[in-house]
Parts: sequence; C-alpha cells; structure tokens
Amino acid sequence: MIRVLIVDDEPIERMALQKIIEEGFTEVEVVGQASNGREAIEAAARLQPDLITMDIKMPGINGLQAIEQIKATNERIKFIMVTAFDTFEFAQQAIRLGVYDYMLKPSRISVVLDTISRVVEEMKHLQLEEAHRNHEKEKLRKMTPLLEADLVEQLLFTEMPAQILHEMIDLIGLPPAGDGFVMTLVFSEFGEQEEEQPDLDAVYAHVKNQLQMYAQPYWIGKMSGHQIPLIVFLDGELTPRAQAIGLARRLLQSMNGIWDRHRLFIGIGGVCRDMRDMRKSYHEALLASMDVSLPARYCLYEDVSRQDIQSVGGHTLEMEKGVLEAARCGNMDGASDILMKMIDVSEGFGQGIAMAQQRIFEVLIIVSRMLEDMGMVVNKPYFPYPPTSYKQLKAESHLLIHQLVDMGDAVETDLLQTMKAYIQAHAHEDLSLERLAATVNRNPFYVSKLFKEHFGMNYIDFLTEHRIETAKGLMQETEMSLKEITYEVGYNDPNYFSRVFKKLVGLSPTDYRKMLLRPSNKKQL
Repeated sequence: MIRVLIVDDEPIERMALQKIIEEGFTEVEVVGQASNGREAIEAAARLQPDLITMDIKMPGINGLQAIEQIKATNERIKFIMVTAFDTFEFAQQAIRLGVYDYMLKPSRISVVLDTISRVVEEMKHLQLEEAHRNHEKEKLRKMTPLLEADLVEQLLFTEMPAQILHEMIDLIGLPPAGDGFVMTLVFSEFGEQEEEQPDLDAVYAHVKNQLQMYAQPYWIGKMSGHQIPLIVFLDGELTPRAQAIGLARRLLQSMNGIWDRHRLFIGIGGVCRDMRDMRKSYHEALLASMDVSLPARYCLYEDVSRQDIQSVGGHTLEMEKGVLEAARCGNMDGASDILMKMIDVSEGFGQGIAMAQQRIFEVLIIVSRMLEDMGMVVNKPYFPYPPTSYKQLKAESHLLIHQLVDMGDAVETDLLQTMKAYIQAHAHEDLSLERLAATVNRNPFYVSKLFKEHFGMNYIDFLTEHRIETAKGLMQETEMSLKEITYEVGYNDPNYFSRVFKKLVGLSPTDYRKMLLRPSNKKQL
C-alpha cells in the first residue's frame, strides 16, 4: 500500500484530490492532509508517507522549501509538484530537488489519475527492487559467519591466493586485513557422560557475542576439536602484546560463572605483517597452548622457552588421548579434527614429514585396536605412499581415520544386536541408558551416539517406539484393559502413556482400540 500525503492551501483542492485518489486506486491510501509548508513538514515526520502531492504557492514556507526540508530528513519520500504556474523557474528547482512529476491545476481527472499512476508504478518497482536487495543482504548476513569461518580455515590450513583473499573480504564485508596474530581458544575438562557434554553451539555463540562487544577487529573460525581459531588485527595505540593480553583476559573473565566446568586456555601466536603468513602465527599459537595447566590460562608464543618448544612432542600426548576418546565415543569427525591439530603442531615445530607421518600412523593403529576391542569391524590403516607435503599428509590422515570403521557393517555387529535384544526383553522395566550401556560394557555416551548413527534416533525414542508397538499388539491380541497395558509395556502413568501413544500413532489408545474392533463388528452385522 502506497501512503499519500496531500498538501494544498485550498481545502476544496485537497478534498477533490483525495476523492479522485480514493476512487481511482485500490493500492493507494491517503493518510493525511496539510494546508501549508509548516504543516507538511510536521505531517511528513509524523505520518511517514511514501508520496506527497505538494502545492508550490502557499503562505509562509512554500512547497519547494518544504520539499527541501522534508528530503533533508527523509530521502525515501517521493513528490509530485502541484502548481497553477507553468514556469521554467519552478521546473528548474523541482528538477534540482528530485521531484518525480508535476501537475498543473486545475487538472482533469484523467490527468491526475495518469500522473499518480505513473509515480505509483515507479515506486512499486523501486519497492520490489529494495525488497530484493534486502532479501539478498539478509541471505548474505546469514552466510557471512560461514564464509568468515571458511576464510579463516583457508588461511590457516591451506594456501590462499591473494586475489581470492581480497575478493572474499570484499564480498562479506569483513574488517580490513592488516597486521595481526592468531589466538587458539582451547576448551578442556569435558565430562564423559552425555549429560556432561557442553552445548558447543552455545559456547561458540558466547565467544562470538563477547568479541562483538570489543572494539578489536577479528575474524573467527569454526570450532573443531574443542578449539576455536581467531585471527585478531592490531588496532589502536597499544603494543601487540598489550592488545593480545587484554583480549585474552577479557575472554577468560567472560567465562567465569558461566562455563566454569569447561576450562578455557588461550594460546597466542606472533604478529604477522602479511595475511598469507597467518599459518605461522597459528602454529605458534598451538605451541603456546600445549601446557594448559599454566595458572594465567593464556600464553604468548614469545614467552615459550626454546627448551619447551624442543620438547613439544611430549605435549601432543594429550591430543592423542583426545583422538582415542573421540573415536571411542563414535565421533570420528572430532577424532579427525584433533588429528589435524597434531599435524599442525608437527608442522609448526618444524618436524620432518616422514616423522610426523609415522606418529600419526601409530595413533591410527592404537585407535583401530581399541575399536576392534569394542566389537567393531575395522579396516587396517595404511599409507599407500610417503606424503610430500603437510597438506597431503592431512588429506591422507583424514581419509584413513574415516575409513577405519565401515558403519554399514557395524550395524550388524554383535554389540548392536545384543542391545536390541536386551531392550526388547526388558522394555517393560525401568530401562535407563546407563543400565543398557552397562550390559554391553560400554560408555553411555558412546551407546547414545551409536543409536543416533545407526538407527536414526536417540535411545529414548527407540525404546518409546518399541513400547508403543508392543502396546498396539496387546490391544489387538488380548482383552487386557488399557490400564493393564500401560503397566505391561513399562509406563506407570496411564495419562502419560495416552499422550505418548497419541503423539506417535495419531490416535488415543481408546480410539485406536475402537478402530481395531470396527471390522469385526461389521462382520457380525
């Protein structure tokens, strides 16, 4: 709907124009009238019209002066000039002010309709274009975090040509690239139980919200392996060290009282003058975050002693444990992420590719043995040929760890069949996830992951579906009451059982049983 304000010092002219507009257009609404320039300025601010028909010759502030003042505060409003004087002077000023069209008065109804129609159609076209631009901006806004995270990943883990780098920066409107350094935010002390696992999306959102509160320009990467990479650009008069320490302390402080159980440690790399050197700063940040027991909970690479750097291989033992724990829980993507971090540390340390490959191979062998002990069918890891670069080593390692377990074959393992049989035999009892996991000697978190991966649902949904299917069978095959069936399938509250049944089946237990009885009743008739 196009909103119109009519401005004219003659009441008859205003009333006539309003009647023509209201009778001639369905998509145009007259929202108000004004009798002089002052009233027009006030009404435009109050009513926010899309279009104003403006008389030129009025007492006090004339039409052209009013247009100028209104456009100074709202350039979106369009104008049709209405005048009894067809002079070159008025035309010049109207063009300068960006007036869309003009009408001489008195005008025939057809002329008024034709003039307003042209302006309205043009405005509708502009509105559609603006809506399209806003839609595209919204899509880009939603994509920006993904593109930003991808840009960080490309910079830190691969080699990105300068031209593509600048094109991506322009596309997503990121802060301009300049001198900067990399910080790695390392979260640790996650529990083994499923309920103890953090909401990683919430942790990530908390970090982003905190960063947006600071003036420091940054690019943030995605969380992987419980780590978040951050490219921070130098800003202000403080030294790089002061900026790094200040930002680290603010982030650490923001975690207090909210994420205490999930300890944060921050490693800080050295300053880079070229964006393409950020990988070096990233490797330095990883090395600085090896010892997360430091009381300050942050460390700058420049403060790490050469002796500590030389012994950095020993610190990767914690990463190796992370790979094993992730694989044990069925999280092969997480295990791969941590494995990639290990390779990054080796590259940052300057270790030879052959030695790094050997260490990764040893970790994969340990993982494969652990998975075999858990009853899974495991493919033996094997590097077909020596890698010639760290990039190649990462690609090969990522492929190998995901090929260790054929998840399609794993579905038919004794472990899954044993769990299914146990649920079917004990579904009527108080059967918790912990109890089920204990029967197969597995971690509850791992059992939960296994259900989601292989059955497409979590454990509770699997148990609930089995109970409801059993209840449907009892309704069809026995004369048991609904209350008896409730207790028979493992529920203690008939009302709760009824709600669950209706949610899954679409009918209440009573209506479902009536539906079953209907065919037999027809036979008796």
